[in-house]
Amino acid sequence: MKPLVKLFALSALFLVTLFSCTNEESIQTYFVAHQDEPEFLMIDLSPKMIDISQTEWDAEQLEVYNSFKKVNILGYKVDKANKASYVSELEKAKTVFKNKDYSELMEFSDNGIKFRVSTIGNNDEIDEFILLASSEAVGFAVIRVIGDNMQPEKLVHLMEKMKDMDVDGNQLGKVMDYFNN
Repeated sequence: MKPLVKLFALSALFLVTLFSCTNEESIQTYFVAHQDEPEFLMIDLSPKMIDISQTEWDAEQLEVYNSFKKVNILGYKVDKANKASYVSELEKAKTVFKNKDYSELMEFSDNGIKFRVSTIGNNDEIDEFILLASSEAVGFAVIRVIGDNMQPEKLVHLMEKMKDMDVDGNQLGKVMDYFNN
C-alpha cells in the first residue's frame, strides 16, 4: 500500500509542477514584479471614484457600471536618460499580451500613440481588459480593467455617458502629472 501512496504523491507533485511552471507571464505577475520599482508609477482605481448619484441611468447602464470592479495602471515614463531601458521594459510589457489566455481585441494608433487591447473571457462577457498604450515621446502604460461579464458594446455607450461626470481627479491627476512632468 505504501508504494502506491508514494507513487500517487509523486505523480500529483509532478502534475502540479508541470502545470504551474509556465514561461508565459500574466498581467498579474507583471504588475507585481514592477509595482515597487522606482521607474514605474502604480495606481489602483475604483468605480466609486465616479459620482453617479446625480445621474439618471436605466437598469442596463447601471448593470454595465456595476460590472466594473477595479482598474490598475502601471506607467513607465521615457526620457533621454532611460531610452534604452524604456525599449527593454516596453518589450517585457508586450510579452504579457502574447499570453495564450488573452485574446487580442484590437490594435491601433492615434496621434503617435500605439494601442493594443486584449481580453480574458468570451466575446460577449469579458472578465478582464488589458490595454498597452505606448509612445516613444512619453512612455507606456499597461492598464488592467477587472470586472464580471463586461460587455464591450455596452461599455462604449456607458463611456459616452460618463464623459461629463464628476470624477475624483486625485488619482487620475497623478497619472497625468507623471507623464506630463
